[in-house]
Amino acid sequence: LKRMKKLPSRRIIVTHLTPHLLPPSIFQSKAKILVLVRNPKDTAVSYYHFYNSMPMFPSLTSWDEYFADFMNGKLAWGSYFDYLVEWNKYIDNERIMTVSYEELKENQVEGMKKIAAFFGFSLCEDDFAKIAEKTSFKAMKEKS
Repeated sequence: LKRMKKLPSRRIIVTHLTPHLLPPSIFQSKAKILVLVRNPKDTAVSYYHFYNSMPMFPSLTSWDEYFADFMNGKLAWGSYFDYLVEWNKYIDNERIMTVSYEELKENQVEGMKKIAAFFGFSLCEDDFAKIAEKTSFKAMKEKS
């Protein structure tokens, strides 16, 4: 929090936190929040592969063992369903925009335009093309 406060205004902070873990002042401020959600089935599969690729986590011996823990919120970061339910309470808040991963995947440029408009970013068509290229799955996998 101390480091964040030192950053210049108009900062972007990426987090997986639920609303109750954020400073309450964020909801009284002018801050805008983008909540990215994903189909729980796809989240479970992606998280399984992510979890097993992280050396600091114990390897999961089977999908069945992992899936039971995923469904019961017994993995790091807790229940994805509780996360969705908690953010859903803010669905009508004009300073919070919810976008689905699937929506962005279907039409990445259109999704980026909506996000840019929400945050008040002025971008040209070339900017969207560059962002689409740099945030493709292939580019991100190569970078990681």
